[in-house]
Amino acid sequence: MSKSKARVSGFVIISLITFSSFAAFDLEAASALTLKLRDLVVNYFDWLLIITSGLILVFLVALLFHPKAGQILGRRGEVAEFSRWSWFAMLFSAGMGPGLLYWGAAEPILHLANNPLLVFGGIEAGSEQATVPAIVVTVFHFGLHGWSMYALAALAIAYSAYRHNQPLSFSTALTPLLGQTRINGRTGSLIDCIALYGTVFGVATSVGLSVSIMNAAVEPLTGLSFDLYNQIIIVILVCLLGIISAISGVNRGIRRISELNIWLSLMLLLTFLAVGPVAEIIVNLLSTLIAYFLAVLPMGFWIGSSADEQSWQASWTVFYWGWWFAWTPFVALFVARISRGRTIREFIIGVLLVPTLVIILWMSVFGGTAIHQELNESGLISSPVNLDYSLGLIASIHALNLGEMKTILFMVVTFLLFTWLITSLDSATLVICNILDVSQSTLMKIIWGFVLGTVSCTLMLVGGIEALQAASVIIGLPMALMMLMIIASMIRLILAKDT
Repeated sequence: MSKSKARVSGFVIISLITFSSFAAFDLEAASALTLKLRDLVVNYFDWLLIITSGLILVFLVALLFHPKAGQILGRRGEVAEFSRWSWFAMLFSAGMGPGLLYWGAAEPILHLANNPLLVFGGIEAGSEQATVPAIVVTVFHFGLHGWSMYALAALAIAYSAYRHNQPLSFSTALTPLLGQTRINGRTGSLIDCIALYGTVFGVATSVGLSVSIMNAAVEPLTGLSFDLYNQIIIVILVCLLGIISAISGVNRGIRRISELNIWLSLMLLLTFLAVGPVAEIIVNLLSTLIAYFLAVLPMGFWIGSSADEQSWQASWTVFYWGWWFAWTPFVALFVARISRGRTIREFIIGVLLVPTLVIILWMSVFGGTAIHQELNESGLISSPVNLDYSLGLIASIHALNLGEMKTILFMVVTFLLFTWLITSLDSATLVICNILDVSQSTLMKIIWGFVLGTVSCTLMLVGGIEALQAASVIIGLPMALMMLMIIASMIRLILAKDT
């Protein structure tokens, strides 16, 4: 590890330990500080997060039609390291796996009662006509905009790394704009420092949200009570397994777990299709597909004007964009690592379109089923969701009345969450070690795996979901500014004659 990398690593570790120690000493003060910083970002910079996400998507769509989109991320004629199936499995598992189980039933139920599309369309909240708008808004938060953030940063890193022999680090994405001297100096250290914070807090948010639904899924199987301290125990266990998987490497650990996750997720989805309201799901799926692609750009640049619209947007869209931005260094570096040998066009289509289509299917099945259950019996799903968002999918499984098969579904959900979280943690650990140029160090993988678990537990203790959301929004602001710089960096790369 170079001296500059060592300084970045030491500073970030010390600051995170200081934050965790401060939180342990005074939870209320730590919670108040976190929420105050979040409010400052939301009140003054929500527009920046929204506009930046829209610009990124427009830029990547335009890049698809550029003549250089046929260039390979690597040497001429180089073959991709992983098959398309393995590639899709790994980028999807690292990119958004646990969030789909957490929000798949809960978010559409919440949007059924309130979302801007209902107001603009004059649709009665809680009615059958509100089903598709509720699913569309959910897909909007998980679809093209979020994946475009990953795609932009990963493409900039991969292009510089595989075509210009630059190191596989987040600061590499800005080399064409800032120059090699700055990237090798303090500016590069600052960029990697922000990337580390984004990785840690983005993953911590995902872990914190996911362990609650894991606890809810385990409760009917084991009797383990649904409470914060059991969730802390789950985080510790997942953290240990994540470290073990990270030590085993991408080819052996992450690839195999990711492929297994895809098959189990497909089984869960097909089960819901088989026993759920199939006709309604298919209608909702087709309607959502059309409505989403028609509305995605206008929704992406919409900024609420009234107090109610601003409040809704701050709670949902701004949180999501902050979360996606925070996750970007982690996922982008991992996606760049597994994408050598792909063409730029294939890369953009694969990272943007394929996950989005899967998300539309997923939300239509799980969200559509939950809404159908709620419309048939008011409060059946919304009451548990209002108590805790993590209970949405669990309540929906209970409502299917599957008898003993229900236990199997709980086991599948539990296993998926465990493996998805392990994949996220080991991917994040490997990415951090790549940023710091210590990817071969087993000790550093252990240290950073421990740091990720510690910060996740700290945020859960400080304020639960509110603190987790706040952390993502706070770190999302500097990340959004860096993403604007990455757009400029990519434009310079594309215009350069020797690329």
